[in-house]
Amino acid sequence: MNTAAPALSVIVASAAPLRDLPDSVRTLIQSRDSREIEIILAYAANFEFPDVASAADSGVTCVRIDDGATLPQVLGAAIARSRGGILAITDTTCTVDRNWISATLAAHAASHPVIGGAVEPEGLRTVVDWAGYFCDYGAFMFPLAPTVIRHVPGINISMKRWALGMGREFVEGEFWKAYWCQQLKTRGYDLRIEPSMLVFYRRRFSFWPFLRARFDHGRCFAGMRSERFTLWQRVLYLLGSPLLPILFAVRFLKALVPKRRHVRYLILSFPIVLLAMISWGLGEFCGYLLRPGTSCSRVR
Repeated sequence: MNTAAPALSVIVASAAPLRDLPDSVRTLIQSRDSREIEIILAYAANFEFPDVASAADSGVTCVRIDDGATLPQVLGAAIARSRGGILAITDTTCTVDRNWISATLAAHAASHPVIGGAVEPEGLRTVVDWAGYFCDYGAFMFPLAPTVIRHVPGINISMKRWALGMGREFVEGEFWKAYWCQQLKTRGYDLRIEPSMLVFYRRRFSFWPFLRARFDHGRCFAGMRSERFTLWQRVLYLLGSPLLPILFAVRFLKALVPKRRHVRYLILSFPIVLLAMISWGLGEFCGYLLRPGTSCSRVR
């Protein structure tokens, strides 16, 4: 039995039960060749999905935790099980390019501790689906150049294992990507983007659940953030939170308009995008005022 650590651990995560083997896992199985690549499928459910046996036969490690777990909890469990010197994270709402494994390993030949990749839309049907894509991942749409970046996409992020030793409070038990990345940046490490690491976004949304999710994410973010604030810092951020939708809109348009792609869908979905920004801003206001409440338990 080979006990050597694999070069790469790929985590495919879902905070919802699975009905079958995700397309992203099938692609990873087919594209790993003979290399020692660990594939971990992590999900929240009270029962195994029907294809779990075939997944195990294909060398996939299945990590199941209780239904109702948040995405950070699912990711935390998967990271704890992983062994690779490099970790890459995606989820079941997208598929990976056939060259994604090779591109990730090649990118990590450099010394950068955290590298994100491109996120392209695929098969989106409604303006709400497009709004969800533009809000979270429009900045990672082509054209995209290798560079230092403020944020990396949660569905296409990779890291060297040693980097997980920094900001452990945001890794162990639950993985909070935004806070962990911030810890690295405060220690002088850059976040990088590598366009050759490509995934395709397919997530579906309904209108009201989408806006509610934006509120919960905003409140959770602000509530966790304010736990480290002084009283005056909380007051300052609370007073500034009504301006957040304007700031978000400026950043959004600055990032997406120059790309000149999917312009029709950008125009059609923009009213929903604005509502999403307002919802997030309201969430942050409540987070600074009232702490996170139960919002973090609904992060999916």
